[in-house]
Amino acid sequence: MADPPPQLPAGTSSTLRGLSQNLSFHSSPEAFITTKVLEFQRAHPDLINSRAVVRAKILNRNVAIVSSHAQIQQVLRGGGNNEEPAYTASEAYDGLMAPFFPSPNLLLADGMGHVQMREGWEQRMRELPSGLMEVVGEITKAHLGSVAPGAAVDLYDWMKTLGWKILLGTLLGLKAEDPEFAEIEQLQEELLRGQFSLMPVSINTGVWKSPRKKGITAKEKLQKIMAARLEKQAGACPFGHANTVQLEDVANHVLLFTSSLAVKALASLLTAFLLNLFLFPWHDNPSFASSLECTDEEDQARTLRSVLLETERLSPPIVGVMRRSMRENIISSPQGEPDVQIPGGWDVWLYFVGGGRDPVTFGETWDRFVPDRYLDGNAADSMTFGAGPKTCLGRDLIRDLALKVATTLVDLGTRMDGEIERPGVRGWLGWVRNDSIDVQDWAKDMKQLPTQHPAEPVFVRIRSTMGAGS
Repeated sequence: MADPPPQLPAGTSSTLRGLSQNLSFHSSPEAFITTKVLEFQRAHPDLINSRAVVRAKILNRNVAIVSSHAQIQQVLRGGGNNEEPAYTASEAYDGLMAPFFPSPNLLLADGMGHVQMREGWEQRMRELPSGLMEVVGEITKAHLGSVAPGAAVDLYDWMKTLGWKILLGTLLGLKAEDPEFAEIEQLQEELLRGQFSLMPVSINTGVWKSPRKKGITAKEKLQKIMAARLEKQAGACPFGHANTVQLEDVANHVLLFTSSLAVKALASLLTAFLLNLFLFPWHDNPSFASSLECTDEEDQARTLRSVLLETERLSPPIVGVMRRSMRENIISSPQGEPDVQIPGGWDVWLYFVGGGRDPVTFGETWDRFVPDRYLDGNAADSMTFGAGPKTCLGRDLIRDLALKVATTLVDLGTRMDGEIERPGVRGWLGWVRNDSIDVQDWAKDMKQLPTQHPAEPVFVRIRSTMGAGS
């Protein structure tokens, strides 16, 4: 029997429904996508599985939303060549992100421009100072010491503060008490609000400025601050530069690396990672962290890495990325289902939350937190840092940083006490089965844009039995 011909993704192309879809997706991508998949399953039960590509009209664009692990990989890894890629980031993000980040940059570059720029930055990453993680450890220790023993903190907010300290401290040599520290944080927040404003127009009446206009102005101010600091204090930044051209490139990318989006993504990852370490019971131990007390350094490192990778799989801080289809492309589907036709000019939204929870890739425990899943190295990679030629440049650095934060806290005998009661948060962590969480609980309990984290504070009480915070 011949395979069925490729078909457009199922869903709506209505512009009139587009506005409501914009608002629904912005409110909760998880609820929006899951609802669309379920609607189509009910209408076509014989044609589709739970990770089908669906069509939507968002921001007045035709969008194909891809949420299976294999199909996300297809889009990120393939088609075309370096000169003429089948899918591009720059076209997809042009109106949303390009005005807010100095060009050229790795995030938005495609083709040979990205390849050439990436070679230089990969070299810079290889040459990072060997003592950088020790600085991260000292910042973490001091941050723990700032909390009164037994005090309750909002873990995500506490991790966001730590994220600012780590990124501005390691990349710009700034301390929290430095005047530039607070100024950069404020400007980066204005930039992010402008970038994700639901009113994507730049207006300045003289009396009132739109969020987008404020964000663009913040970017311009940040460029000047970054360039001036790197020029006057070259040793404050770990990325070396020898001439004016390199200085401008480094300043532009440090602005990107220290963005509020980067800080919030780091805070989201650390929040989920620490909740899994300190509040998830493991066998006869009250927490996974307490089970590490009698392990040697090598086993502890392997175990912590497995927990981190499992956290990335279930709880990616960035729910997905976009690409623009530069010509008609075909995304292959499982055997027996029609391949998916993506016309040129369509956007393709790659939903990492779905890719990380794909039963075909991760088996029967696809929706559950399994701390030792990655101990043997055979489990599939998560989608958190993308895949293919545009895999996130900072993947290894961020993982090392997160592991250093966790190791420091474990070595200081840290304990966290608290309860995770909201069902959407428990689902986000993978502590309960996916089908036990109502779709609307995701929308109510989790924020997913611009980063994924609990909508309400998750309070934990922190104690340390040695060193800072004791």
